[in-house]
Amino acid sequence: MRAAQVKAIGAPPEPVELAEPSAGEGEALIAVSAVALNPIEVRVASGRMPGAVTPYVPGLEGVGTVIRSALLPEGTRVRFENDLPGFGKDGAIREIAVADEATLVELPSSIDDGTAAAAGVVGMTAELALRLAGMQGGERVAVLGATGGVGQMAVQLAAARGASSVVALGRDRSGLDWLRSNGATAVVDLTRATDLPETLLEAAGGPLDIVIDPLWGAPAMGAIGALAGGGRLVNVGNTAGTDVELPLQAMRKNRAAVFGLSSGWTPMPEKLDAYRFVIGQVAAGAVKVNVDSNPLESITSAWSRQEQFPHTKIVITLR
Repeated sequence: MRAAQVKAIGAPPEPVELAEPSAGEGEALIAVSAVALNPIEVRVASGRMPGAVTPYVPGLEGVGTVIRSALLPEGTRVRFENDLPGFGKDGAIREIAVADEATLVELPSSIDDGTAAAAGVVGMTAELALRLAGMQGGERVAVLGATGGVGQMAVQLAAARGASSVVALGRDRSGLDWLRSNGATAVVDLTRATDLPETLLEAAGGPLDIVIDPLWGAPAMGAIGALAGGGRLVNVGNTAGTDVELPLQAMRKNRAAVFGLSSGWTPMPEKLDAYRFVIGQVAAGAVKVNVDSNPLESITSAWSRQEQFPHTKIVITLR
């Protein structure tokens, strides 16, 4: 069968031919049609997460049809998830994959395979972050790194939940323009903002109730300065740095809270409930996903674009 394989740490995956796998107890056999790439997979393949063993098949999440399962009939379209590939198990970028049956979610017919795959990790992360923040309708929300995959979803999901204002912050002008038409009530170009707390207060129309933060670093510290009393920041990443000095006096004064979230360490039932909600919002037209589809034969170039933090969700198609 056709597949992609990382043959050495530091090298991108490449197309290969592999033997078909077999499923064990508690596992399903899936005919894979689409696989979404994720930043954590790039970190594994680059060696920034030590311990990976090559060769291995990448692909944290995918979509396909059931070949064999104890839970669902043959031909059922599903989204599935793997343990992080490279640490003892192969992933989803292969024509036939093995999946833990506990991760299977049956898909509505109105959602195409690429969109269903692309909405997975990023959609779950955004929705779980809003749930952790306890978002209520009428609250003011800001999303840092809003032009990235998680950020785009968080902006749209916050708007769909009835936020009174949703401020999208990022560095990609075209991405910010897209968000202005897809949930954001205001946008902030982080390359031009000088006094971030004041900029946020003006853009949101007042202090922020919630900040969704995939960046950390200086942008997060600035956003904390714009939080309302009882405001909450939920951090889901640290692409802007890890070493910061928290503004503790401002946090104490405003009774502000900082939460950390990783979908990778979230119990599977919670993740799947969040995914079902997100895919329902996509089906209803409330949330859009920017998908960049690539055939398996283009895996190397697609992987290279993933390394550059693209503003679309890169998907590998196998059928």
